[in-house]
Amino acid sequence: MKSNLTLPLRIFAIFSFGYFVSYLARGINLPLAPLLSSEIGLSPAQLGLLTSVYFFAFAACQLPLGIFLDRFGPRKVLASMLLLAAMGALVSANAHSFGMLLVGRLLLGVGTSACMMAGLKAIITWFHHEYLPLMNGALYAIGGLGAVVTGTPIAWALGLTSWRVLFMILAAIICVIVLALYFFVPEKKEPQAKNTFTSQLRGITQVFRSPIFWRTAPLVMVSQGVFMGVQGLWAGPYLRDVAHMSAAAAANIIAIIGLAMVAGAAGFGWLARRLQVKGISLHVTAGAGMLAFMLTQLLILLAVPLPAWLLWSLFGVFGTAGVLPYASLTKEFPVELAGRVSTGLTLTIFIGAFIVQYGFGLLLNAWPHQGMHYAVSAHQMSWMIAIGVQVCAFAWYCKPGMHKAALFSATCGREAV
Repeated sequence: MKSNLTLPLRIFAIFSFGYFVSYLARGINLPLAPLLSSEIGLSPAQLGLLTSVYFFAFAACQLPLGIFLDRFGPRKVLASMLLLAAMGALVSANAHSFGMLLVGRLLLGVGTSACMMAGLKAIITWFHHEYLPLMNGALYAIGGLGAVVTGTPIAWALGLTSWRVLFMILAAIICVIVLALYFFVPEKKEPQAKNTFTSQLRGITQVFRSPIFWRTAPLVMVSQGVFMGVQGLWAGPYLRDVAHMSAAAAANIIAIIGLAMVAGAAGFGWLARRLQVKGISLHVTAGAGMLAFMLTQLLILLAVPLPAWLLWSLFGVFGTAGVLPYASLTKEFPVELAGRVSTGLTLTIFIGAFIVQYGFGLLLNAWPHQGMHYAVSAHQMSWMIAIGVQVCAFAWYCKPGMHKAALFSATCGREAV
C-alpha cells in the first residue's frame, strides 16, 4: 500500500506547491500595498482594481481551463500556464507605472489560474474518491501556507530587500515548479482526451444546467469571495483603520489568518470524511462551516470584546469551509467532467472575489479619506453589505428539495459525452 501511494503523494506535493505559489502571488499585494501606493501613487480604487484584476483574470480563464484540463491533463496545462505567471512576476518587478503593474498582475492571474484546478484534477486522477475531501482539504491547507508568507515573513523580507526583488524571486520559484512538473510528474491517459472539442463544450453546458450546481454556487461564490477579498487585501487596512493596529501587529494577524486557514482546511477535510461515515453529507457540513464564517464576520464587525488573534483565527478557520463543495459537486458528475465542474465553481468564486476587492475599494474611495487611512464607516458599510449578501445566498443554499436536485444533476452529468 505504501509503494502504491508513493507516486500519488509525490505528484500531490508538486501540484500543491504550485497552489502554494498561487496563493503567494494572490496575496503579495497586501504587504506591498503601502509601498506601491507611495511609490507609484495609487488611489484606494486603483489599489483595489490592481489587486482584484488577478481574480478577474483568474475567473476569465476557468471555463477554457476546464476543457484543457480534461483534454490534455493537469501536468501540461499547469506547466504551460505557469510560464505566463513567471513573465507576470518579471513585468511587475520592472513596473514603474500603474499600467505596467496592471499588466504584470493580469499575467500573474492568468498564469496561476490553473494551480488550484490542476491540483484538484490531479487528486481526482491519482486518488480514490473516498480521499477527495481529505486531499482537497490538504491542497487548500498548503495554499494557506502561501497566505501565511504574505504576512510577517514578507514584512520581514521587505526590511532586507525591495519589493522588486521579491517579484524576481517569485518568478524564479515558479520556474522551479515548471521543471518539477516536466521531470517528475508522469502523464496519465484519460478517456475524455478522445472526445471532440464540441462534446467537451456540451459538458460545460451540462454542468451549468445542473440544479445542484446553481443551488450550491451562489453561497460558495460570496463566502469564498469575501474570504479571498478580505484576506488578500482589505484585512490590513481594516486592522489599521478600525482596530488601530500598527503595521507590525497587522502583519502578525495576517500571518495568523494564514495559519488558521491551514488548520481549517485540513480540519474540515478530516471532519467531513468522519461525518460522511455517520451519514452527514458534505453539503450539510459545508453549509454549517459557511454559516460559522458569517457569524465570525459579524463578531469582527461588532468589535466584540475578544482577543483579535482569536477572532481572526476563526475567520481563517471557517473561511475554508467553501472548499468542501468541490468534493460534493464532483461526486455528482462522471470523472471526465471533473475539470469542468471544478473550474465552473471556481469561475463563480473568483468573480465574487473580484467584486469584493474592487467593490470595497470603490466604497472606501467614496468616503472622505486622508492618504492611506480610510473612514471607519466605509469599512463597516463594506462588511455589512458583504454579510447581507451571504445571508441571502445561505437561505437559497438551504432551500428544500436539494436531494432531488442532486439526483437530477447526477443523471444529467452522466449523460454528458
